[in-house]
Amino acid sequence: MKPTLFYIILLFSVLGGVGTYLAAKKQNPMERKKNWVKYFSYFIIVVLLYSCICFTVKIFPLICGLIAVAGLAEIICLHKKKQQKRSVIFVIISIYVLISTGFYLFGNFSQPILLFTLFTVCTFDAFSQIAGQLIGKSKICSQISPNKTYEGLFGGFFMSVVTFLIIGKILEFTTFHAMIMGFGICVFSFTGDLAASWTKRQYGVKDFSSLLPGHGGFLDRFDSFIAAGAFVYLFHLITTIA
Repeated sequence: MKPTLFYIILLFSVLGGVGTYLAAKKQNPMERKKNWVKYFSYFIIVVLLYSCICFTVKIFPLICGLIAVAGLAEIICLHKKKQQKRSVIFVIISIYVLISTGFYLFGNFSQPILLFTLFTVCTFDAFSQIAGQLIGKSKICSQISPNKTYEGLFGGFFMSVVTFLIIGKILEFTTFHAMIMGFGICVFSFTGDLAASWTKRQYGVKDFSSLLPGHGGFLDRFDSFIAAGAFVYLFHLITTIA
């Protein structure tokens, strides 16, 4: 199972590299350099997360907890620098703590569920950006996130469907289970990304921090994963009770 999944990571990395190369032709040297840094650092992040799930799954909840705490620290630091209204930061932190708690609990799930979520989120994130850079024209919500387009959204969604159907089969999920989880992960990944963009707009910044080369901060990179993980936890909680 693990070698097959790793080969899929390599295949999608090649496809992502081709997309990044084609998109680079339309970009200035500064944007081109940033996107390549982002591409390679994202590959490293995905491989590290994949390796943790496959070989050290018992400590994965700790990794989820560290990601969540790092994101919270970025929000607090941003608020201290920009001094927004207290009511705004109270709402943001309350919602974030609730969602990140679900994300932390998601980290305790079985290896197949963690891998399925990781592959779906990463595919949606990466190919939404690439499709948007290549063919994106129609803005979704320019005031919140000026780079998001319908073309990028549909491109990322299409690749995610292909991915979660293949990964679901490899991990022995039923087609129905894979589709319900996969669609939910895509929706919550997009919503999490949009919510993070809205938060940044409230403070007038582009990134939460500059800790991750090419990405910005931990929340800039993991906003989708946190929201998707919380959804998967809630989904399994509801289905278990039902």
